[in-house]
This record gives sequence, C-alpha cells and structure tokens, in this order.
Amino acid sequence: MIPSTWKDTAEIIGILAIVASLIALVIELRQTQSALSAETYQARAIDAIGELLIVADSEHLAPILTKTNFGADFEAVGNLSAGDRLRLQHYLRARMIDWDNEHYQYQSGFMDADFFAATTTRYVREWAPRWRAIGLTEGREEFRRYVDTVLGEVATSEE
Repeated sequence: MIPSTWKDTAEIIGILAIVASLIALVIELRQTQSALSAETYQARAIDAIGELLIVADSEHLAPILTKTNFGADFEAVGNLSAGDRLRLQHYLRARMIDWDNEHYQYQSGFMDADFFAATTTRYVREWAPRWRAIGLTEGREEFRRYVDTVLGEVATSEE
C-alpha cells in the first residue's frame, strides 16, 4: 500500500507542477502582450513627432501643405508644379502607409479599439479623399476595404 501512495503523491505533485507552469506561462504571455502594445504605442508616438518636426522644418513641403490645405484644396493641388505635386504625393503616400500600418496593428491586436476609432479612423476619413484625389490607392486589400467602409460611412452620414 505504501508504494502505491508514494506513486499517487508523485503523480499529484507532477500534475500540480504542470498546472503551475501553465499558469506562469499565461501570466508571462499577458505581460509580453502588454509590453508589445506599449512599445507599439511608443513607436507610433515617436513616428508622429518625427513627421511633425520634418514638416515644420521643411522649406519645400510646409509651403505646399499650407497652399493646398494639406491636399484638401483640390483646385490648389491642380495648380501645383510637377515637382510640388510629387512632393505632396509622397507626403500623402507616407500618411496612407502610416494609417495602413495602424490598421494592420489593430487587426493583429496590437492597438486598442478606442485609440483606433479616435485617431486612425478619424484621420482616414479626413485624409483618404486627399490621397485618392491625387491618384493614390491603398495597397493592401484589407486596408482598401476599410477605407471604402469609412468613406461610405461619411457619404451615408452626409446624405
């Protein structure tokens, strides 16, 4: 009887050790997810600050953005020289790529819904007509569908 008790005790200890290991693993995964989300948020903030500083210090881009209301004044965009239009096009492409990246991060679970709705969706609603008017299209199909949905909501709400 004693050998059987030791065997049962050892099995129970082994099972408890496995359960404890799984609990520790879940806790570690949650901490890693939190750290990744914080790192992603910080990277977005650093990227935004860098972009704002570049525009503020640009001798070429800032006047173009001012003249065209950041690409929203389609008549002014049409009156740009070829070089200035190219600069605006590259700027708008950079904005589009940035928000495509945020959309991808949101789809992957690295961005919370509040931030996504408050910033990404708001900016896509404002900027997508600008990049589309200058001839740019979204590269990723998922992002294109998302932009179509956001712009469709705008068209629906304006009717």
